[in-house]
Amino acid sequence: MISEAFIPAVASLGSVALTLGLIIFYVSKKFHVEEDPMVTILNDTLPGVNCGACGYPSCGQFAEVLVETKDSSMTCPVGGTDLAEKLGDTLGITMAEPKPITAVVLCQGDNDTARETAEYLGIQDCWAATQTYVGPKQCRYSCVGLGSCIAFCDFGAMRLENGLIIIDKDRCTGCEACIPACPTGVIVMQEKKAERYVIACNSHDKGAATKKACDAGCIACQKCVKVCDDDAIVIENFLAKIIQEKCTSCGKCIEVCPTKVNCILLEEDLKEAKQKKAS
Repeated sequence: MISEAFIPAVASLGSVALTLGLIIFYVSKKFHVEEDPMVTILNDTLPGVNCGACGYPSCGQFAEVLVETKDSSMTCPVGGTDLAEKLGDTLGITMAEPKPITAVVLCQGDNDTARETAEYLGIQDCWAATQTYVGPKQCRYSCVGLGSCIAFCDFGAMRLENGLIIIDKDRCTGCEACIPACPTGVIVMQEKKAERYVIACNSHDKGAATKKACDAGCIACQKCVKVCDDDAIVIENFLAKIIQEKCTSCGKCIEVCPTKVNCILLEEDLKEAKQKKAS
């Protein structure tokens, strides 16, 4: 049997709920802001991955700012030139053409070339491995090789092969989501351009220490610096660095590099470049 006090309690709660509902309804109508239909159109045109490569946390916010400012310099690296043209046609402006960029792993220390400190049996996560000690590999600057960055790539552009992350540059959109996932900072962005050379090493140890830890490291021997007629290579903190604005892709640095893996073509797969230089 229902208690006599139960009915008034239910009625009281019901009235409170009704009152709150009416308040919420009033507030939603009073402060409702109509969204510009152009924002919806642009948002539907954008990739929708919310990667943040454009500098905004979401595609929706990018669309809002673009509609408000009509800033033609705003670019979406993921969408590329085709998307820039679509956005420009929709807004009636000429959008800047985004420069295609790709992630590059500045390391070639795979399981065959990099020496291990010890067998790692912990959590298969790069950050976890580097928190306990330098990581499975002797080189503290290397690709840890556990593949934590792969989960951050929404485009299937990363794979783990023989203890080293390989980037599929045809799939990479340059969204930069993988960069904060790497504890050693071995992943960087480079312009996706044919005949682009990079130093595929991240070690700032002295030459002897680098050579002891890995057969594929830059030992700062300066041979590439001396052979470069364009002064496009410098040594900074025991690591060779290519000044891209000066580099003419002559290939002389590859010929004299004693480790045969330091200077690589950006457009080539690391393994293909390695085989080519070894031949």
